[in-house]
Amino acid sequence: MSVFEKLEDIATGVIEKARRYGASESDVTITTRSAVETTVRLGEVEKLEGAQMRGLQFRALCGAKGTKTASSSTSDLSPQALDKLIKETIATAEASEEDPFAGLPESEDFAPDYLRHNFALDIFDPEVEHIPVEKKIQLALAAEEAARQADKRISNSDGASFSDSAGVIVHANSRGFLGSYEGSHVSISVGVVASQDDEMQTGGWWASNRRFSNLEEAEAVGRKAAERALRQLGSRKVKSQEVPVIFDPLMAGRLLAQFIGAASGAHIYRKSSFLVDKLGEVVASKGVTIIDDPLMAGKLGSHPFDSEGLACKKRTIVEEGKLLTYLLSSYAARRLNTKPNSGSLGNLYLQAGDSSPEDLIGSVKNGLYLTSVSGPGFKVITGDYSLGASGIWIENGKLAYPVSGITIASDMLSMFKNIEAIGNDLDFRSSTSSPSIKISKMTVAGQ
Repeated sequence: MSVFEKLEDIATGVIEKARRYGASESDVTITTRSAVETTVRLGEVEKLEGAQMRGLQFRALCGAKGTKTASSSTSDLSPQALDKLIKETIATAEASEEDPFAGLPESEDFAPDYLRHNFALDIFDPEVEHIPVEKKIQLALAAEEAARQADKRISNSDGASFSDSAGVIVHANSRGFLGSYEGSHVSISVGVVASQDDEMQTGGWWASNRRFSNLEEAEAVGRKAAERALRQLGSRKVKSQEVPVIFDPLMAGRLLAQFIGAASGAHIYRKSSFLVDKLGEVVASKGVTIIDDPLMAGKLGSHPFDSEGLACKKRTIVEEGKLLTYLLSSYAARRLNTKPNSGSLGNLYLQAGDSSPEDLIGSVKNGLYLTSVSGPGFKVITGDYSLGASGIWIENGKLAYPVSGITIASDMLSMFKNIEAIGNDLDFRSSTSSPSIKISKMTVAGQ
């Protein structure tokens, strides 16, 4: 019997027992994962950790309308432990208050049969589970060495790491859904310190992939980390002013995640988002189209169904500046009296434009090329945005000198409505991706 068959048997057994013990409905998710992380620093192995993890999440729905709920979890998948868990969870649910919006998704909203055991997404690499430890150490060392040798001003290392993981997800419920899939992930990262006179700057870089054979070369990752540290040496402060700001792809991706996070159903029905009541309205400039596609082959955010068994499909969230949809779990959809479309994201990205990064920079007479931000300075309820920042100052269309110790500020709606140009440098480096973007004006606070 395969791992999938064993876990699916456990999942369907839990559902059947829950029915026998009095639950109106139920669902269960089982996750298993093996992971290894290797960390080196200054040419020596600093950490080698491996873990085998498994867990089961069970939800019982009780009462005449199935609106009394309780959830519990365990790592013990033995029959005795699961039997006890099911009984206790049902007892808790029966004692709870009714929630009229609780319940399983409607069967018509489940992922179709062809997605329930879909392996065509190419998100699992069997090689990942068989990479020799020596190879993992070698790659981490090679990445760090390439960074340290890139320039004599690289004075120290924060370390380099190689990590991998592989696992299986199974979901089942009392309305007949049963699905499973497996996934893998490999990554390599480096962090270094650059020094000049009395100044020190840090920089880092990473690469990740579903497949080991497609992972970016370790030495290239190291050189990029060194480059990002070195380019901040000689940082200055600038006078406070309102200027155009170009977000590099990494910073633009972070901004995109914050913006779309405000479209989650929980924020909307709680009225705790600046996007409340904005459905169908213009929330960004006409050039902005934002897409979520969980079904892209081989990509880091791909999955065939979500944690409720809801179908995953490509969807346009913002089209030419207009907000088309919120991200709705079945619960959020009921609260908002509409249909669910999955509250989880897959591969979220801002559609690329036609401008090269050089074109974007060349269009700015005086402004900021943003490469790093710090702090929690984003308020989802108002959209207010104010974060510590660093980057490279632009003068007369050219990168002139590094800047740090500044703050950039605006509000999220204004920022997206003021996206003046979008780069052609979209790179699916993570599950949230964006090309470079140019925002026509933001407040840069410095001296």
